Amino acid sequence: MRRYLFFAAGFLILSAFSASAYAQQKIAYIDIKLVIRDSKAGKAANASFQKEVEAKRLIIEQKSKALEDMRQDVIKNGAVMSESKRKKLAETIEKKQKDLDRTREDIRVELQRKDLELTQKVLNDIEAIVNKVGQQEGFDLIVEKTESGILYGSSASDITNKVISIYDSSR
Repeated sequence: MRRYLFFAAGFLILSAFSASAYAQQKIAYIDIKLVIRDSKAGKAANASFQKEVEAKRLIIEQKSKALEDMRQDVIKNGAVMSESKRKKLAETIEKKQKDLDRTREDIRVELQRKDLELTQKVLNDIEAIVNKVGQQEGFDLIVEKTESGILYGSSASDITNKVISIYDSSR
Protein backbone atom coordinates (compact mmCIF):
# COMPACT_ATOMS: atom_id res chain seq x y z
CA MET A 1 0.00 0.00 0.00
CA ARG A 2 2.86 2.35 0.79
CA ARG A 3 4.36 1.73 -2.61
CA TYR A 4 1.09 2.69 -4.20
CA LEU A 5 0.95 5.94 -2.22
CA PHE A 6 4.55 6.81 -3.09
CA PHE A 7 3.88 6.03 -6.74
CA ALA A 8 0.71 8.17 -6.73
CA ALA A 9 2.48 11.05 -4.94
CA GLY A 10 5.41 10.89 -7.39
CA PHE A 11 3.03 10.88 -10.33
CA LEU A 12 1.19 13.94 -9.00
CA ILE A 13 4.44 15.82 -8.45
CA LEU A 14 5.67 15.01 -11.96
CA SER A 15 2.30 16.02 -13.39
CA ALA A 16 2.48 19.35 -11.59
CA PHE A 17 5.96 20.04 -13.00
CA SER A 18 4.89 18.93 -16.47
CA ALA A 19 1.80 21.14 -16.35
CA SER A 20 3.83 24.19 -15.34
CA ALA A 21 6.40 23.48 -18.07
CA TYR A 22 3.61 23.05 -20.58
CA ALA A 23 1.97 26.31 -19.56
CA GLN A 24 5.19 28.18 -20.30
CA GLN A 25 5.62 26.82 -23.81
CA LYS A 26 5.07 29.19 -26.68
CA ILE A 27 3.12 27.54 -29.48
CA ALA A 28 1.86 28.89 -32.81
CA TYR A 29 0.22 27.56 -35.92
CA ILE A 30 0.26 28.42 -39.61
CA ASP A 31 -2.08 27.66 -42.49
CA ILE A 32 0.33 26.66 -45.28
CA LYS A 33 -2.44 26.46 -47.90
CA LEU A 34 -3.40 30.04 -47.12
CA VAL A 35 0.23 31.19 -47.43
CA ILE A 36 0.56 29.44 -50.80
CA ARG A 37 -2.75 30.89 -52.00
CA ASP A 38 -2.31 34.48 -50.73
CA SER A 39 1.42 35.19 -50.93
CA LYS A 40 2.89 36.94 -53.97
CA ALA A 41 5.15 33.98 -54.72
CA GLY A 42 2.27 31.53 -54.35
CA LYS A 43 0.09 33.60 -56.66
CA ALA A 44 2.93 33.87 -59.19
CA ALA A 45 3.52 30.11 -59.06
CA ASN A 46 -0.18 29.47 -59.55
CA ALA A 47 -0.37 31.92 -62.47
CA SER A 48 2.64 30.25 -64.09
CA PHE A 49 1.08 26.84 -63.62
CA GLN A 50 -2.28 27.97 -65.04
CA LYS A 51 -0.52 29.42 -68.09
CA GLU A 52 1.16 26.05 -68.64
CA VAL A 53 -2.15 24.21 -68.20
CA GLU A 54 -3.81 26.47 -70.77
CA ALA A 55 -1.01 25.90 -73.30
CA LYS A 56 -1.28 22.14 -72.86
CA ARG A 57 -5.09 22.29 -73.08
CA LEU A 58 -4.78 23.99 -76.48
CA ILE A 59 -2.49 21.21 -77.72
CA ILE A 60 -5.03 18.58 -76.67
CA GLU A 61 -7.89 20.54 -78.25
CA GLN A 62 -6.05 20.83 -81.58
CA LYS A 63 -5.29 17.11 -81.69
CA SER A 64 -8.85 16.24 -80.64
CA LYS A 65 -10.31 18.52 -83.32
CA ALA A 66 -8.10 17.00 -86.04
CA LEU A 67 -9.18 13.52 -84.96
CA GLU A 68 -12.86 14.50 -84.87
CA ASP A 69 -12.56 16.05 -88.34
CA MET A 70 -11.17 12.77 -89.67
CA ARG A 71 -14.01 10.82 -88.06
CA GLN A 72 -16.59 13.20 -89.54
CA ASP A 73 -14.95 12.75 -92.95
CA VAL A 74 -15.37 8.98 -92.67
CA ILE A 75 -19.02 9.39 -91.65
CA LYS A 76 -19.73 11.85 -94.48
CA ASN A 77 -17.75 10.30 -97.28
CA GLY A 78 -17.36 6.70 -96.14
CA ALA A 79 -20.01 5.39 -98.50
CA VAL A 80 -18.27 6.81 -101.58
CA MET A 81 -14.71 5.87 -100.52
CA SER A 82 -12.96 2.83 -101.76
CA GLU A 83 -12.50 0.00 -99.27
CA SER A 84 -8.71 0.50 -99.20
CA LYS A 85 -9.03 4.24 -98.61
CA ARG A 86 -11.59 3.70 -95.85
CA LYS A 87 -9.34 1.07 -94.23
CA LYS A 88 -6.30 3.35 -94.46
CA LEU A 89 -8.27 6.25 -92.94
CA ALA A 90 -9.49 3.99 -90.12
CA GLU A 91 -5.89 2.99 -89.37
CA THR A 92 -4.84 6.64 -89.38
CA ILE A 93 -7.68 7.51 -87.00
CA GLU A 94 -6.65 4.68 -84.69
CA LYS A 95 -3.03 5.87 -84.69
CA LYS A 96 -4.09 9.47 -84.04
CA GLN A 97 -6.34 8.31 -81.17
CA LYS A 98 -3.42 6.43 -79.59
CA ASP A 99 -1.22 9.49 -80.08
CA LEU A 100 -3.86 11.70 -78.45
CA ASP A 101 -4.18 9.31 -75.51
CA ARG A 102 -0.38 9.23 -75.08
CA THR A 103 -0.19 13.01 -75.33
CA ARG A 104 -2.90 13.40 -72.68
CA GLU A 105 -1.06 11.06 -70.31
CA ASP A 106 2.30 12.73 -70.97
CA ILE A 107 0.80 16.16 -70.32
CA ARG A 108 -0.91 14.95 -67.15
CA VAL A 109 2.39 13.59 -65.81
CA GLU A 110 4.28 16.72 -66.88
CA LEU A 111 1.75 19.04 -65.22
CA GLN A 112 1.81 16.99 -62.02
CA ARG A 113 5.60 17.25 -61.96
CA LYS A 114 5.50 20.99 -62.66
CA ASP A 115 2.89 21.57 -59.93
CA LEU A 116 4.99 19.60 -57.47
CA GLU A 117 8.13 21.57 -58.39
CA LEU A 118 6.44 24.94 -57.99
CA THR A 119 4.76 23.95 -54.73
CA GLN A 120 7.98 22.47 -53.34
CA LYS A 121 9.88 25.68 -54.10
CA VAL A 122 7.27 27.78 -52.27
CA LEU A 123 7.17 25.29 -49.37
CA ASN A 124 10.95 25.42 -48.99
CA ASP A 125 10.81 29.21 -48.85
CA ILE A 126 7.97 29.11 -46.31
CA GLU A 127 9.83 26.59 -44.15
CA ALA A 128 12.84 28.87 -43.97
CA ILE A 129 10.66 31.83 -42.98
CA VAL A 130 8.78 29.81 -40.35
CA ASN A 131 12.09 28.65 -38.86
CA LYS A 132 13.32 32.24 -38.76
CA VAL A 133 10.09 33.49 -37.12
CA GLY A 134 10.19 30.61 -34.65
CA GLN A 135 13.74 31.39 -33.58
CA GLN A 136 13.30 35.17 -33.49
CA GLU A 137 10.10 35.05 -31.46
CA GLY A 138 11.06 32.16 -29.21
CA PHE A 139 8.40 29.65 -30.22
CA ASP A 140 8.81 26.15 -28.85
CA LEU A 141 6.51 24.67 -31.47
CA ILE A 142 4.88 25.80 -34.72
CA VAL A 143 2.39 23.42 -36.32
CA GLU A 144 0.53 23.42 -39.62
CA LYS A 145 -3.15 24.14 -39.02
CA THR A 146 -4.88 21.72 -41.36
CA GLU A 147 -2.42 18.82 -41.24
CA SER A 148 -2.11 18.76 -37.45
CA GLY A 149 -5.85 18.61 -36.98
CA ILE A 150 -6.21 21.83 -35.00
CA LEU A 151 -9.87 22.25 -34.16
CA TYR A 152 -9.37 25.52 -32.33
CA GLY A 153 -6.53 27.96 -32.05
CA SER A 154 -6.63 31.50 -30.81
CA SER A 155 -5.92 34.11 -33.45
CA ALA A 156 -3.02 35.30 -31.29
CA SER A 157 -1.33 31.96 -32.00
CA ASP A 158 -1.86 32.21 -35.77
CA ILE A 159 1.30 33.42 -37.53
CA THR A 160 0.01 32.87 -41.08
CA ASN A 161 -0.35 36.56 -41.96
CA LYS A 162 3.03 37.35 -40.43
CA VAL A 163 4.67 34.67 -42.61
CA ILE A 164 2.85 35.97 -45.72
CA SER A 165 4.01 39.50 -44.95
CA ILE A 166 7.64 38.43 -44.44
CA TYR A 167 7.52 36.22 -47.55
CA ASP A 168 6.08 39.00 -49.71
CA SER A 169 8.62 41.52 -48.49
CA SER A 170 11.47 39.11 -49.30
CA ARG A 171 10.42 38.90 -52.94
